[in-house]
Amino acid sequence: MFRTAILLAQRRNMTINGKQIAYHVEETNGRDVIETLDRTCRSIAEYQILGIVGPEYSTEARTVARLGNRVGLPVVGYSTTEPELSDRNAYRTFYRLPPSEVTTARVLLKLFKKYTWNSTNVIYQGDTYGQGGLQALTEVFTDEVDISRSIRFDLFVNQFDNIKRQLEDSPSRIVIVMANANVTTQIIQFAAEAGNIMAPSFLWILTASNSSMNILANEHINQLIGMLILRLIPTDTVNISASTYLLDEALDIWEKNDPNSFHDNQRHIDIYARYAFDASWMLILAFQQLCQNNPTTCLSFENTSNCFASRLTAQKELHKILQTMSFIGLTGRVQFGLNSTDRVDDTGAYYVISNIQSSMDGLHLVDVLKLNGTVLNTNRNCTTEWTNTTNSIQWPRKWDEVPTDYALLKGKTLNITVYISPPFFMKRSSPDIHEKDLYEGYIHELITLLSEKMGFYFTYTVASDETSYDELVDCVKNRTCEIVMADLAITPARENKIDFSASIYANTMRLVVRKSKQEKIDPFAFLNPFSLALWLTIVGAIYFPSALLIAFYEHRKMNSNFEHDENNSHIYDKSWIKTIGRSLYQTIGALIQRGSELQVVTLYGRIQTVIVWLMSIILVALFTSNLIVNFTAQREKPWLQSIDDLKMCGSIGCNRIGVIERSQHEEYFTKEVTNNIPMNYHHLKHPKECFTKLVDGHIDVALTDSPTAEYMIQKEYCQLELAGTPFGRSDFGVALPKQWPYKQDLDAHILELRTNGEIDRRFAAYIQQKNCDVNYDNESKNLNNRLGVYESSGLFYIFVALTGLNFALCLLRRLFNHISKWHRGRYNVQN
Repeated sequence: MFRTAILLAQRRNMTINGKQIAYHVEETNGRDVIETLDRTCRSIAEYQILGIVGPEYSTEARTVARLGNRVGLPVVGYSTTEPELSDRNAYRTFYRLPPSEVTTARVLLKLFKKYTWNSTNVIYQGDTYGQGGLQALTEVFTDEVDISRSIRFDLFVNQFDNIKRQLEDSPSRIVIVMANANVTTQIIQFAAEAGNIMAPSFLWILTASNSSMNILANEHINQLIGMLILRLIPTDTVNISASTYLLDEALDIWEKNDPNSFHDNQRHIDIYARYAFDASWMLILAFQQLCQNNPTTCLSFENTSNCFASRLTAQKELHKILQTMSFIGLTGRVQFGLNSTDRVDDTGAYYVISNIQSSMDGLHLVDVLKLNGTVLNTNRNCTTEWTNTTNSIQWPRKWDEVPTDYALLKGKTLNITVYISPPFFMKRSSPDIHEKDLYEGYIHELITLLSEKMGFYFTYTVASDETSYDELVDCVKNRTCEIVMADLAITPARENKIDFSASIYANTMRLVVRKSKQEKIDPFAFLNPFSLALWLTIVGAIYFPSALLIAFYEHRKMNSNFEHDENNSHIYDKSWIKTIGRSLYQTIGALIQRGSELQVVTLYGRIQTVIVWLMSIILVALFTSNLIVNFTAQREKPWLQSIDDLKMCGSIGCNRIGVIERSQHEEYFTKEVTNNIPMNYHHLKHPKECFTKLVDGHIDVALTDSPTAEYMIQKEYCQLELAGTPFGRSDFGVALPKQWPYKQDLDAHILELRTNGEIDRRFAAYIQQKNCDVNYDNESKNLNNRLGVYESSGLFYIFVALTGLNFALCLLRRLFNHISKWHRGRYNVQN
C-alpha cells in the first residue's frame, strides 16, 4: 500500500515543484539499529529522500526519528506503537498513525472491567516495543489489575526461561501477549508445545492485530480455542468516514500491478497497510502544499555530503503544515497537534475483539466484542465499554462460562496439614470399621464444605503435639507443608514469611484460671454503701440539727415573732425535753420519706422539714445504687480482673503464668505484658497444657484462645473458668505459601461462606455444646444469686436490738410509773 500511494499520485499526475514523486524501499529486521541508521543515511544522500515512512520496528523508529530531528526530515510511523514515541519534545519531526500501546492498555482495561478480572500475566517480546507495551500496561492498570508475572521472550535466542513453570506458579490465569505478529506466532508455538498453559487452563489475549493469520493453522488446535485477539479494524466497518475514492483507486492500482497478491475483500486488508498508505499520502500532500507556498527552497538540502550535518532547508514550514493539515484517508481523519506525535483524539484507532472458535471446518476467527464508542473516549471515567456482537464467545474452560482470572482448585488434590486443637480439629475416640481415623471439629467441617463447593480432593497430615504454631508457619514457608489449616493467627511477623487466606475466624484471647471459692458476705454488708464517717455526718449534720431547729421553731416560749396556736402544734409541749423528743420523731419520718402523724405548724418548721425531705431523696438514691453495686461486687469478685493485672508479672509471679511457646499467645504476652523484657514465665508445649497444668496446680493462669477456652471448660475441665475480658483480637487464616496460585479461589469461597453465615453456624455448633455448665446454668446459678439469711442477718440484728431497746424503755417507763404511784400512795397513807 506504500507503493500504491506513490503510484496513485503518479496516476493523478501529482508533482512536487514539477517533479514526479518517486520512492525507495529498504527492508530491515529490527535487530541491527546501526545497520538501519547507515542505510538511511546513504539513502538520504543517494536518492534525495524528503520524508520517511517507517521503519516497522520501534527499536529502529526511535533512532531514525532522532535522525529526523537532526536533519529536519519528517518520519511517519505506520506500525510503531511504543509509548515513548508520543513525546513531541523528544521527537519533533515524528508522526505516528496507529495508536500507541497506552491506548491498547486502556481498551484492555475496559475489557478487564467488563468481566471483573483483577489480575493477568504479561508475555512481552524482549525489545523496546515489548518493554514499552509492558510499561503502558503497568501505568494504565495501576491498582485495578495486578500483573502477577511479566515474562520476557528473548529475541536473540527465541525462547523463554521455563514459561510453563512461571505460568503454573502464577495466581493469574489470564495471559496478555505484547508482541508483534511474527513473535506472537513463535510464542504461541512454544506455549502449545509446553502444554497445559493455554486452553482450557489459561485465557490468552493477543494484541498483534494480524497475528491470527499464522496461528490458526497451528497443530495444537484444542489449545487455541477461546483465545481473544484485540484487533485494529478499518473505519468502514464501524461506519466512520473514510475516503472510499482513495481506497477504490488504491485497490485498482494494486490489482493491476500485483494481481497475484490482490484480493478485493476490503475487510481483510491489513490495517497497517492502510496506515502505510495514509503515511505516504500525508507526505505527498504536505510537500505539495509546501512547494506551492515556497517553490524556491521546498526541496533543497544543505550539506548533503554529510548525513548528520545535512539539513532540510524549509523544515520549519514543512512541519508547520504537517501539524496543522487534515485530510480523510483510508483510516479516517488524519490530523496532528502541536503537543503529541499521536493523531488528534486517537482518530484512526477502532478496535474489536475476535475469538478463535472451533467448528466442523476447523478454527475460525469471529468478532465477538466491539466498543460502543471510539478510542478517544477510553479514559477511566468515560462511558465507553465493550459490548457484545451477535456472535457469542467460546471461552476456554466452558464455552458458555466466563473464566475467572485466577486459578481454580477444581480437580486438584491438596495435602492439608492439620493440628489437634479442640474445637477446631479433633480426632474421634474410635476409628471406623476399617480402622481408619475419623476426625471432627470446625476446621474439618470447613474443609469438607470447601471441598464440596470447590471440587477439590484432600488428604490430611496431622502434626504432632510437640509441633508449635510457629513451626507450622515455617513448614509452609519451606514448602514442606502444602497448606496448613489450624487455629493459626495472622500476625505481621508471620505474613512476612507466608501468605494467609481470608479470615476463617475472628479470634480473641482469654485468661483461664481455677474456679475460686465465693467470698463470704459480711452480715452487716448492707451498711457498707455508706462509710461510718458518712453515717455519722448524716446523723450529726442533718438529723440532729434539723430536729433541734424544728423543736426551737415550735416551742411556745421562743421569740414573740413566732406566733402560733399551741393547740395546733403536735410538736410543742411545755417540757423542752418532750418537744425535742417529738421533733426527733417527726424528723426521722421526714428523713426516711415516710412522714409522721405529728404536724409542724410554723413556717420555718415546715421549710426545715422540706429541706430534710430533699436531702433524703438524694441519700436514699445514693444508698440504693451503692447497695446494689456493693453486693454485686462482693458476690463476683475474681482475683484476676483483666490482662492488665499481669503487666510485668505484678499480681502474680511470672512462673505461675502459662503461655504456649512459639505461638501468637507468646508473641502477645512478650510484647504487651512484659514489654519485650525477658521474663521467666511457664512455657507450655501444646494448647491442652493450658488446662492440664492449671488442674495440676503447676500454674495459676493461662493464656489461650477464646473458642478453645470456652470449649474445654464446658466439655472437660469443669473446675476451670474464664477471668477478665477478651483481649488480643486477631484473625485465623489458612497458611499458604507465598504466591500460591489458588489463593484467590480459596478466598472467594471463604468470603462467600462467611457472608451467608455458614461459617458462624458451623462454629456455633461446637461452642454451644455444654456439659459442665448445664446444671450450673439451670439450678446452681439461680440459687447462688439469691440473698441468704446469713448475708442479711445484720439487718435482723439491728431490728432486734432496736425493738428490744424500745421494749425495754417501755418496761422501764411502766416500772417507773408503778414505783411513782406506789410512793405517792404510801405518802398519802402516812399523811
